[in-house]
Amino acid sequence: MSMGFVDSRKLALALSAVVLAGAVAAGCGSDDDDDGGGEATDVKMGSTLIGPKNDKSFSQAAYEGMVAATEKFPNLELTSTLENRETDQARADALETLAPINQLVVAVSSSFGPVLDVQAPNFPDSYFLNIAGATEEFQPNVTGLANEWGAPAYVIGVVAAHLTKTDVVGYVGGAEIPATVHAQHGFSAGVESVDPNIEVLENITGDFNDVAEGKAATAAMISDDADVIFPFLDAGIEGAYEAGRESGEAPPMFKITVPDCEAYENMVGTEIVDNEEMTSELIASYMDGKLEPGNIYLDLQSPELQTFELCPKYAQDEELARVSKETIAAFNAGEIELPEDARYPRPDFPYREGLDGELQSTEGFEDQIGDGNQEFLEK
Repeated sequence: MSMGFVDSRKLALALSAVVLAGAVAAGCGSDDDDDGGGEATDVKMGSTLIGPKNDKSFSQAAYEGMVAATEKFPNLELTSTLENRETDQARADALETLAPINQLVVAVSSSFGPVLDVQAPNFPDSYFLNIAGATEEFQPNVTGLANEWGAPAYVIGVVAAHLTKTDVVGYVGGAEIPATVHAQHGFSAGVESVDPNIEVLENITGDFNDVAEGKAATAAMISDDADVIFPFLDAGIEGAYEAGRESGEAPPMFKITVPDCEAYENMVGTEIVDNEEMTSELIASYMDGKLEPGNIYLDLQSPELQTFELCPKYAQDEELARVSKETIAAFNAGEIELPEDARYPRPDFPYREGLDGELQSTEGFEDQIGDGNQEFLEK
C-alpha cells in the first residue's frame, strides 16, 4: 500500500512509490492534465511562512511553489500569505487565522510541526501541509514532508574538513528550530568523521534573516581563526558575505536551499532543498485527492529534491568532487547513519524513509491512510 504524498509526471520516477496505489474516487480533481482543474470545485489555499516570501531562499522557494500550483490548477486560489512567523505564538495565530477560511493551509518550516499537533485537531475540516516539517502525533488532516537537513550538512562538514588549513571551521545558524539544530549536528559529525581534532565553532543567532547578526557571528569566527564557514541562513547570509569580504580573506562558505555560486567569490556549494518543486507537487497531489496523512523523511535519496552540490569552481577540485560524491553514495547505501541529534525521531504512525521507501508503522491506521484527501476537497 502506498501513502500517496505526490503524483506528478515531472517527477514520476522519483515519486511513483509515494502515490496512492488504490483507485481514487471518480471526479476528484485533475488527471495530471496541464490545465489541472477539470470540473473540480474551487479550492482556497492559505499559507504561512517562517520568513519573508522574498528571502531569496527557503521561504521564497516554497511561496513560488504555491504560485506555480495555482497556475497549474485554475480552480485553486492562494487567498493570503502570512509571513515572518518567528515564534510559536505567531505560528499558532497564523493557523487560527487561515484554517477557518481555507480548505488547504500550507505551513512552511519545521517549526510548525509542534504547533500543528495542537492546532490541527481544532480545524478538522481543513487540511494542513507542512513543508520541511513533521508532527510528533498522527493527525488525520496533516501531511508533513520533513527534510533531514542534517544529511547534506554532514556532506558539507566532510568537504569543510578537507578545505580547512587552520583546523578551525564555523557554523552560523538562524532560528533555533529542528532544521537548524539538525544541520548543526550533521555538519559537526561530518567534520569529525574526517578529523576529530578540527574545532567547530558554533553560533545560533536566532534569526535566519538578520543581516547584522549574520555578519557579527561570522566576523567573530573569522577572528577566532575559522577559515571555512557554513552560514545556515536565508537573507541573513548577506551579512556573512560582508564579514568574509571585509576580513580580507574571503573564507570559503556554503549556502542553503537555492544555489547561487556568483553571490560570493568563494562559494563552495549548496545544501540544495528544492522547496519550490516539493511544495508545488504536494499541492498537486492534494488537488488530485491523493494526499495522505503522515510523515515522509527526505535525506539524500532523491537528488532532484535534496542534495549537496559543489559550485563549478570547487567541482574542478578532484579531491572535493570525490569526497562529496562518495559521501552521498555512502549515505544512500546505508553506510553512514546520522547521530540522533541530527535527525528527526521516527514516529509510531505511518511514515516513509525517502520518497520510494516502504510505508512503515501502519498498524492501527489502516482506515485512515487509504482514501486520500478527497473528503477534504468535498467539504
